[in-house]
Amino acid sequence: MIVKGHRVYRGHRAANTRLPAVLLFVAVFLALLWLGTFSLLPQYLVYHRDHVEMVMPMLEESGEPYTVEAVPRPAPFAGNAVSSVEIAAPDYSLVNLTDLAGMNYLRGFYVPINKVTESGLDSAVKDAQRNGLQGLVIQMKDESGKLAWVSEVAMASSNAANSAWDPSAVLSELKSDGWFLAAEVCCSVDTLLATQNPDLALRDHTGAVYEDGNGCWVDPWNRTVRTYTVELCQDLLRMGFDEIILTRVEHPSADVGYTREVAAGLGRETCVMNYAIAVREGLEKSLAANRAHLCVKLNHNLLTAAEVSNGQNLDNFLKVFDRVVVSTATYSEDVAVFLERKVDSTLRFVPQMTWAFGGASVILDPTAPTA
Repeated sequence: MIVKGHRVYRGHRAANTRLPAVLLFVAVFLALLWLGTFSLLPQYLVYHRDHVEMVMPMLEESGEPYTVEAVPRPAPFAGNAVSSVEIAAPDYSLVNLTDLAGMNYLRGFYVPINKVTESGLDSAVKDAQRNGLQGLVIQMKDESGKLAWVSEVAMASSNAANSAWDPSAVLSELKSDGWFLAAEVCCSVDTLLATQNPDLALRDHTGAVYEDGNGCWVDPWNRTVRTYTVELCQDLLRMGFDEIILTRVEHPSADVGYTREVAAGLGRETCVMNYAIAVREGLEKSLAANRAHLCVKLNHNLLTAAEVSNGQNLDNFLKVFDRVVVSTATYSEDVAVFLERKVDSTLRFVPQMTWAFGGASVILDPTAPTA
């Protein structure tokens, strides 16, 4: 054929060249038809003891519906079953929660809660300066449960624990002038919390809220009690405190009832350590964000007595708290306890005394009791 002067050749396509395409179409059509038919058939999964089987009744050779034979229930145990649950005390050998990064000496003048007033803080600042100190250790919560500031924590408001005067402005000014600030917070003894919320308190043998010469005790096993401590400390860290010192992290010497049954069989030391770890973990992010440290104040007899009945353990506490504070008049003897454990006594041991010395951590407290 000639088109506009050009000769065009068109080849002839053989009929058998179309066959593969036709066969492919037929194969796909049959596959889709089979899948569609299969999906419409009733199917069942039958669970046997040792396998799972898919059953399609319409494809059964007998044509009869599929039945599952019932398996007889095993006969009940005829003997006497004896079982017991034993709750073992936890192992604290691998605990290591301390964070000593950036830690300097703790050197401050002690301010009891009754002196946390405008005039009281002004007087404390002058006393600290006369002794060459630029730090204050302020009791912000005592055994009564009263606070030395106006807290944003809901439970503090409901318990009427807040102070009538808020020292936040004065403390902010001290911080801007380069002062070191540490807050002391009482934990297990909280008379306000225990009396206002008896369901959070330890109980004596009569079922009443447990009380001794220190005040009324709350249950350190109780989650609400721990949360309250954590929230108060977070409040103080937001105010600018460089360090938190927890006091009364201990157990009463008497036998008491708890708000959690699990505590009864674990002992005082486990009870106290469990509280300490929970508070430390609850404060971990806040401490890191504020580059602050967490300390604990111990009873002096923990350094001298073979055994103590309040649940405190120095070796365990050194794994949880960055420093330990001890009120003492026998520093030269007490420091040996830390040196034996190869603990940096200038940073991690803070004696609270009526006199101060240079080159190490110290809390100057003119009213500190003798050992």
